[in-house]
Amino acid sequence: MKIGFQIERLDPARGGAETYVHRFAQTLLAAGHEVHLLAEDFVSAPPGAVTHIVLRRGLTRSERDWRFARACGRAARRADLDVVVAVGRTFGANVLQPHGGTLGGSRRQNLAMIRSAAFRGLKRAFDWLNPRLRTQRWIETRQYAAFPPPEVVAISCMVQRDMQQFHHVPDERLHLVHNGVDLERFSPAVCEARRAEARRTWGLADDETCFLIVAHNFRLKGVRELVEAAARLDRIRPWRIVVIGKARPGPYLAQAEHLGCANRFLFPGAMRDVTAAYAASDIYVQPTWYDPCSLVVLEALACGRPVITTRFNGAGELMEDGREGLLLDSPAEIDRLTEAMRHLLDADRRAAMGRAARQTAEQHSLQRNFREMMAVFERALARKEALKG
Repeated sequence: MKIGFQIERLDPARGGAETYVHRFAQTLLAAGHEVHLLAEDFVSAPPGAVTHIVLRRGLTRSERDWRFARACGRAARRADLDVVVAVGRTFGANVLQPHGGTLGGSRRQNLAMIRSAAFRGLKRAFDWLNPRLRTQRWIETRQYAAFPPPEVVAISCMVQRDMQQFHHVPDERLHLVHNGVDLERFSPAVCEARRAEARRTWGLADDETCFLIVAHNFRLKGVRELVEAAARLDRIRPWRIVVIGKARPGPYLAQAEHLGCANRFLFPGAMRDVTAAYAASDIYVQPTWYDPCSLVVLEALACGRPVITTRFNGAGELMEDGREGLLLDSPAEIDRLTEAMRHLLDADRRAAMGRAARQTAEQHSLQRNFREMMAVFERALARKEALKG
């Protein structure tokens, strides 16, 4: 089968959709399929994949988005692919698998982050008038309304509900396929082998409990709320919070300094291989405002790390509150977040939840994701062939 993926750029170190597409392409190639990658920029592409450079031309950002979407459609037609998968806002796909969820769901959660009702109103008005957001809405609407209609993959129940609410996708074309995780690369055994060295790198004492978060958008992933919770956590007990990501740490360090807990935070920057981060950590905490289905949460679970996250994270659907970790209804529940962190300072609780975390991750392997996605691809190809006939 000739399978193409449309994505803005491909850098597996950035996480999210880019990591997923890179790994999935490798799996497809190993299974004997022909893989085409259509993107503006390739930092890294799997050996054997056919790459198509799709330039983003235009004077404004909204014009570039529109022209890129159209150019991706033209490139897919020229390549004569059996299946074209859009993981972002592009045209010409017969499978939609938006890893960013829906624009409506994303903007709803961005508004929820704003604590002032007045500022929320201003933000809502700005979003409605913003030319780039209007273009993105138009592209997304056309994707779902395309003819022939595409098969649509929701990577979580949360995203599935949004697709039904904002785009009225019928049940027969809507498929729920959660993300999968590499159970060999991310495992308790791998973490144990690297733990001592990883903790030395960050200067963590043997008795220090390490909370970890991996994120590129600190605000969206709840770092502000994490600092507020840390300020309320017991100061006598030894613990540290490590924040991995490319965002600027300055505002959050200033917030932590103001609240008297800056010495408890480490911001090492971005990491190309986060396995060492999981190895050094004891708990993964991501009080996110919006994550369609967080890959890093699945990786942490696979490493046997208990997870604290919110119900705004599609990966949280795979957890049971109190079994693999703890679930918050909202990042705004600072007291609840603090209590969850305090609860997991207990090593015995962490150990029990960590074992359950690994068991849950084993039910969501890359192989399972591959099988479920291939079933969608075969359905899309059959629909395409039927229309030709």
